[in-house]
Amino acid sequence: MQIEDADYVIAGGGSAGCVLANRLSEDSRNRVVLLEAGPGADGFWNRMPAGGMKHLGNAERDWCFMTEPDPSLNGRQGFWSAGRMLGGGSSVNGMIYIRGDRTDYDDWASTLGCTGWSWNEVFPFFVKSEAWSGKPSQTHGTTGTLGVSEPRLKHPLARTFVDACEQFGLRRVEDYCAGDVDGAFLMLTTQANGQRSSAARAFLDEAMKRPNLEVLTGAIVDKVLIKNGRAVGVQFLRGGEVQSVRCRGEVIVSSGTLNSPTVLMRSGLGPAEHLREHGIDVVRDMPEVGRNLQEHASFHSVFQVDIPTYNTMMKPAVMAREFVKYLLANRGLMTMIPVEAMAYLRSRPELERPDIKLSFGLMAHDHATRKPQKLPAVVVFANVAKPKSRGEVRLRSADPTDKSVIDHRLIGHRDDIAALIAGAKKIQQLFTMPALAPHVKGPLMPSPLPETDEQWEQAIRNSAGIGYHPVATCRMGGDDASVVDPRLKVRGIEGLRVVDASIMPIMPAANTNAPAIMVGEKGADMILQDAKVPA
Repeated sequence: MQIEDADYVIAGGGSAGCVLANRLSEDSRNRVVLLEAGPGADGFWNRMPAGGMKHLGNAERDWCFMTEPDPSLNGRQGFWSAGRMLGGGSSVNGMIYIRGDRTDYDDWASTLGCTGWSWNEVFPFFVKSEAWSGKPSQTHGTTGTLGVSEPRLKHPLARTFVDACEQFGLRRVEDYCAGDVDGAFLMLTTQANGQRSSAARAFLDEAMKRPNLEVLTGAIVDKVLIKNGRAVGVQFLRGGEVQSVRCRGEVIVSSGTLNSPTVLMRSGLGPAEHLREHGIDVVRDMPEVGRNLQEHASFHSVFQVDIPTYNTMMKPAVMAREFVKYLLANRGLMTMIPVEAMAYLRSRPELERPDIKLSFGLMAHDHATRKPQKLPAVVVFANVAKPKSRGEVRLRSADPTDKSVIDHRLIGHRDDIAALIAGAKKIQQLFTMPALAPHVKGPLMPSPLPETDEQWEQAIRNSAGIGYHPVATCRMGGDDASVVDPRLKVRGIEGLRVVDASIMPIMPAANTNAPAIMVGEKGADMILQDAKVPA
């Protein structure tokens, strides 16, 4: 079955895909089709901030990827959640709003040949998306549709953590959205009036009323149809039936870091030998497709404190009360975010930039049982800010319903494990600072507390997990080997782009949802610009 031809076909309705669908359909002359494998993102549970957690592990709304055994994690397999619904990760994530540091993007432009992607050039696209509800600010926008705000629920220990960081020698950063994350600060969130502002709600709710935008959910993208070196459509599965949509303009792959490379591979674009192994005709040998995978390794430390924290509120009577509070006023525990403060620090004083990211939360879990800690507790997640470890994504088969193979070495580089060891030890020191120390009753995890670097390394390799920030499997670059050029065009194929977090050449030192939305904004702008230029 073939549906009506379109000017633009977007393969994937995640954070970037929702932005693309909105911006490309603003011109009523453009017919746009958006294909999403999962369901929609409407309904109460998708508006309530804490409701997103209900989707994790639900195969209808979460891709529920499992990695290959990872030698750097002592052979453990990792469970990698990824949003499988309109809005993608923004519909299930922790709603943390952070852009990264200006040096992240300046490096893309100056070192990696990504012309047009410096901080000053991407900054307007962050601002463009925003419907900022705080005090007037030159670094925030108010005319966009993405709700960005201070969290409604603020625990006093979050500010205490920032105070302790300052006592530890870190800078207090007043406006981390200005491109400076070198220090400690309180977090902003993608919420509007106490409700989750997913990319689906922010960019699609109103756009879907346009007659020139068609959104098809339950549509599993198989491959891009390529004829004579040009993308001419997309083939997908829906309701058990093979369907296709022809494209007279551009096909945009926006299926996310873990799926976009396999869409390209099934289309004949990827490592030639790997494609032939799965019986796929090679359209163009592109060895970099699926490679360069980066992810934030995350190691958590938990401390018992003397003040009630959110995990101690996980009791039926309290939850019922908080649920009613949310129903009446969009306030209370149901608006919580998992990270209320962050800090960036150096594992070694001679480093020019911070290499460790700390995320401070008031919802601590027992690592063994996965259940909330029964004692009042806080958690600090340590990440390598810009990991050097790499992995890859491959095809399991040519069947689009088969999940991608994720073969990563989460802590495969010695510099990464060294940074995590240093970060974990500095967390212990940080909690002895005068601001925090009176509230700390003792460490809960890791247990027992390591005493040597070798013991720290084993504790990290035995329990570290992901930060839910995979990037770079369809990397952008100025070199011919890169998958896409700086205008996000797939090299060697006309009418085809990749626009999502997979194009990031190096991970920003940040959570990746706001950067992914920026990529969607900038990608849409480039597509519309190029459409005005005579061929």
